[in-house]
Amino acid sequence: MLLAAVIISVLLVSALRLFGNIGRSRHLLAVQDASELLALQMIEEIKGQNYHDPVVPDEFGPGADELGNRAAFDDIDDYHLWSVNPPQDRNGSPMNQYADYTRSVTVRYVAADNFEQTVAQDEGFKEVVITVAHAGKRLVRHKYVIADAPGFDQ
Repeated sequence: MLLAAVIISVLLVSALRLFGNIGRSRHLLAVQDASELLALQMIEEIKGQNYHDPVVPDEFGPGADELGNRAAFDDIDDYHLWSVNPPQDRNGSPMNQYADYTRSVTVRYVAADNFEQTVAQDEGFKEVVITVAHAGKRLVRHKYVIADAPGFDQ
């Protein structure tokens, strides 16, 4: 009887550890999926913007009328140094279901012959880096290079 109790106790402890690990894994997978979704939503929004600012074509970063107002962003580099917690939708409404997440964007000009090299003047390519962190830990970092395609600005 004592031997059976010991065996059952060992099995119960092992089962509890197994279920705890399964729960942790499911949570981590859900957090990773949410991070990927937030990054993909942001790049889709950015890809829908003009390459050049339609009002001040040589301006880099948000203009005075766009500072802190993502709904007013009208070109790719307006997103430069955009970071918010919790993430917001395009109109600035907080996405409260992602309260522990931070979504950040940086934009830079890159060389036409080497996308790893930052350049001071536009050579027709902008690199967009989208980072998503959860509880202060970076989970996703996506890099995209967007080309200036004359005639395709919206």
